[in-house]
This record gives sequence, structure tokens and C-alpha cells, in this order.
Amino acid sequence: MRIRFFSYFYPPCIGGGEVILQHQAEELARRGHEVHVHTTPFRNIQCTEQGATGSTQEGGVFVHRCASFLLPFHNPLEKDVVTPRFLLDVAAPADLIVAVGYPSFHLDWILTRARLRPVPVIAQNYITAEFLKEILGGEGGVNKKLRALYWKAKMRRQLARPQLLLADSPGAADALRQELGLKNVRTHIGMAVDPAEFDAVTPEQMAEARRQIGMNEGSFILAPSRISRQKGADLLIEAIRPEPGMRLAVVGPVNEPDYFAGLQARAKPLGDRVVFGQLPRPLFVALIKAASVVVLPSRGETVGGVVFEGMYAGVPVVVSDAVEAAAQDYLRGDVGILFPSENVEALRTALKAALQSPPERIAAARRLVQEHYTWKSSVDRLETLFAEAREGFATTPR
Repeated sequence: MRIRFFSYFYPPCIGGGEVILQHQAEELARRGHEVHVHTTPFRNIQCTEQGATGSTQEGGVFVHRCASFLLPFHNPLEKDVVTPRFLLDVAAPADLIVAVGYPSFHLDWILTRARLRPVPVIAQNYITAEFLKEILGGEGGVNKKLRALYWKAKMRRQLARPQLLLADSPGAADALRQELGLKNVRTHIGMAVDPAEFDAVTPEQMAEARRQIGMNEGSFILAPSRISRQKGADLLIEAIRPEPGMRLAVVGPVNEPDYFAGLQARAKPLGDRVVFGQLPRPLFVALIKAASVVVLPSRGETVGGVVFEGMYAGVPVVVSDAVEAAAQDYLRGDVGILFPSENVEALRTALKAALQSPPERIAAARRLVQEHYTWKSSVDRLETLFAEAREGFATTPR
């Protein structure tokens, strides 16, 4: 099957959606599909760094990076990146087209193409139920009101047109059905783990990762995520402040420099109990295995893939209940600890409990990931959804 993904971003630009797309694309290519990813040359989600344009083959995937530019004004519809080449690329031969993220110009163009040269279309979504509620509420000024009107008028119709609309959490799926009346929604938790990547970690790599991050000995709490307000590292600093035995490593790329400067100022009185940094992927994986607790105190997101990585690595996990799939799905059993979002006292209590996690909880968490959240099992489910979309397309009168 010839599959074409259209996405604003793709590695080396790093974010949860980009990691998911890369693993999905490469696993589908390994299974014999002809996979194309049409994307921009931006190397970060702020769109401040660009690489080369052109087509390459990466991990068995044909990657087409097309010249793109940002709109020179604050856009209430959030269509911030314009990629004219997508208008041509959507007409290329395909058995299935997947639009990653929306609202976007590329979804508009894909749906226009689907009218002229019919092909099954899937929209792959990473919006949370809370963010959808915020969008439709229209609170906060003229731009927010315009965005709410746009979603209620145009996006409702646009999102009803693909054969399937994939939501990343049960709550997001329910919100799309209830708030927009969509009937084509399916839940697919896209994030997963590569067991071989974690199984290959050596004690020497774990020691080197600890050395590079400044946590040579003893226990430490790891927050492995991008540095932005959404991820909630400020809550962690406040949670460990009155606990002299707790040390924290916040490891990931800086998405919001002003927020990061504030974090550094907040952490300064704690000295070497709080460290920040970035590591290449092999050492990042090794650091997860070396951690005493993996924590995601996010203020809102759908899945939280680093939680799966901590669970598979055999590390206790603490997660905010604003991580929708964790609260609604994979942490409902005794495999980790949820705490109420933005509640520092509850976060502190959860961290203490995690440091005393029974072996049974850690083993159950690892089994859950092994059985349901490897890239193989994730793409197995995705292929089933692709087949459903193609079957629905074949039986729909046009």
C-alpha cells in the first residue's frame, strides 16, 4: 500500500507527535508499505531553525521536506505554517492519505483532492478534550472568538469528511463526538516503546548518562520532557523544595526560553539538587533506566509517551491526571500513581509513595507496556484502522 503522511513537523524536529509519526512510518515501511512523509524543513516546533529542503530516504521512508513559511501575523485559526508544495503533493498517487494535526492548510487541500481524485483519508489528531473545550468556548478576546466560530462552522464539517478521525485518548474521542457531533472518531493511542532500545542499555551507559547530567550517585527523580510551562517542571521544583533527600533532573529540549529562565531562578536556592540538560537518545534512554522515579506533571496532554518508557524500564511512574490517556486508560490499574494536576502537595505525596513502590506494581507496569504499548502492537492496531478506512471508502457511494 502506498501511504502518504502530511505533517508540519518530522524529526529532527522533536515532539511527541513527531516521534509517533517517525516510528509509525518506519514500522509501516518495514512491513512492505511504500511510505511517504510530506513535511516542512523546520527543525524545531517554534519554526526558528530550518534545514534543507528536498527528498531523502530515511529509515526506509521517503521524506519530502518542502519550502515553507510562517504567516507574518498572529493567526486566530492557528494555521501558522504555509507549505505551497503540499498543494501539488496531495495530488500524487496514493492508496491512503493521513493528515497529521489540524486545523491546517494541508488538511483543506487533502480534502479538496479527495473530491477530485478520490482516495481514503485519515486525520490523525493530538488535541486534548480540555483544549477542544477551550477552543469552542471562545473565551479571551477577539482572536479566540474567531477561532471558536471557525471550529463550530468549518472544522465541524471538515473533520466529518475523512473516513476516520483518530483521537489519542478516550476523553479526546468522546469530546470530538459530543462537542462536534462527529461519527467517524476512533481512539488510537499512538505512542509506544521500542523494547530493543531499552534492553540494549548497558551499566556503563547508565553511569555515563548519570555523569553527564550531574547525578553520579544516589536516587533521583527524572522529568524527561520538553521544557515548557505545559510540562510543569515548576511544580516539581516546588514539590521537592522542602524534601532535602529529593533530587531532580529535568532533561529535554528547551521550547520556551523565558519559562526556562524562570525555572533556573526558582531552582537556584536548591543548588545541585536540581539539574537541567539534554542528552543524545541512547544516553537519554539509559538515564530513564537509571532513575528512581519518572514523573510527568503536565498541565495537559493526551498520552505522555515518556511514561510508557519509564514503565518498560522498570521505574515507578508519577503522572498528572491532566494526561488524559493515563487518567482514562493505561494507569487505571495499580501500575503507577496519578495526582491532581497543579496540586503541589499531592505531587509531593505521590513522589514519596513512588520511591517506596512495591515490586509488584513495577512488574505489572512493565507487563502492560510489553503487551499493549510496543511499536509493533501500536502499528498492528493502526493497520487495522487503515483497513477499516479503506473498506469504508470502497463501500461509500460517490
